[in-house]
Amino acid sequence: MPERPVNSEKLFYNFGGHFPPAALDEKPVEPPKEQSYPKLITDTTLRDGAQDSRFALFPVEARVRYYDLLHRLDNGTGVIDNIESFIYQKRDLWALDKLLQREYEYPRVTTWTRATPKDIKDLVEVSQGRIKETGILASASDHHIFDKLRFHSKEEAVEKYLAPIVTAYQSGIRPRVHLEDCTKADIYGWVIPFMLRVLKETDGVAKFRVCDTMGIGVPDAYAPLPYGIPRLFVTLIEETGAELEFHGHNDFGLATANSMAAFRYGAKKVNTTYGGLGERTGNTSLEQVLANYIRMYGDPGFDLTVLPEMRTLVDEELIKLSSNAPIVGDVFSTQAGIHQSGLHRQEDAEGGLIYLAYDPSTVGRSSLELNIIGALSGTDGIIAVLNSEWEKRYGEKERFSSISRVVKLIYDAIQEAYDGQYNEGTDSISGARTSFYTPEELLGMAESFGEKPRV
Repeated sequence: MPERPVNSEKLFYNFGGHFPPAALDEKPVEPPKEQSYPKLITDTTLRDGAQDSRFALFPVEARVRYYDLLHRLDNGTGVIDNIESFIYQKRDLWALDKLLQREYEYPRVTTWTRATPKDIKDLVEVSQGRIKETGILASASDHHIFDKLRFHSKEEAVEKYLAPIVTAYQSGIRPRVHLEDCTKADIYGWVIPFMLRVLKETDGVAKFRVCDTMGIGVPDAYAPLPYGIPRLFVTLIEETGAELEFHGHNDFGLATANSMAAFRYGAKKVNTTYGGLGERTGNTSLEQVLANYIRMYGDPGFDLTVLPEMRTLVDEELIKLSSNAPIVGDVFSTQAGIHQSGLHRQEDAEGGLIYLAYDPSTVGRSSLELNIIGALSGTDGIIAVLNSEWEKRYGEKERFSSISRVVKLIYDAIQEAYDGQYNEGTDSISGARTSFYTPEELLGMAESFGEKPRV
């Protein structure tokens, strides 16, 4: 294995607290011609996701339930390759033992440690041969090497990190080296020399997780090192030949885009958390990667109907996720009249769906009310809700249509309620309704306008 000298000079990317610039090079980087398949997904919900600042504890029972659901989601495909867990507290060890007792083939159970001899010693004792792979933190940027860890030199960082990595390897545990803050690192002056040294000392067994710790990565093939994700992966693969995984954060809303770019430009794996749980804006969302994985590589056989159960677990045990979160949110309803018309007409449309990206049943949402009635709703939405509610109560289908007198009366009454009352003296509006109408309210309005069930 060739060696590269370490650049002893410090290399900082100090943006003075402003948004990191994202200038582009004149030429794009090309993806590798040879790539490893299948691409795999890994999960850090129990580790990095548990560090989310919106909840204090990831209960141990919930961790085990999450693992069970993740196993069901993978559905025997092996594409969700592994999940990682802490080993530091009694609760961590209890949970880890329960995960291992499941004896699932996939996702495999792995752990996470700092690059210290004590952590590896503890891991070997805890593992008793059951853990075959562990993540080992190796902060890569000069910001971390000098400012956070206070090493005296980059060479010192290499030696400090290397000792526990080699110990893990010699103990029969494959090191997965986490290159923290890699998108602000000295790529040619430290990252590549370090990776080559690790590969040499572990006989090529070690693999690496490339971490966009502050979420400043850019998925554009024109973006330069170190923050250009395509160029970063192509460069590291060409220079080291190592197996790479991407770990993204969502500070600039690019975690999923960066993850898919990493796949395209040579990453074997992408690391995720359910619902994007994690520090600050969170990590790459598992469900978003799953959806885009299927779009790019086809569905290997995931059981996506598990996703709502995972949502319920997170909502009940940790934190309620955003209602408009892609894939797992309440994203199949609309109040806009033009969209409601599209939903109404797509039921028998020759071209298929009009205002839905995919059928809700694809992700286990088989029974949904697609229309909610608010200030922007049109008659098609009102008709759909009225017919649904009327059928539930009276068993009569398709009672209302666009020519129903009562529908026009309800529409006008709704708009009047949202208009409120104008006060000319104060030039202001008061009393305007601000909430949605419930199906029960609409049905009550229909009945108040004289609509009665047929006998």
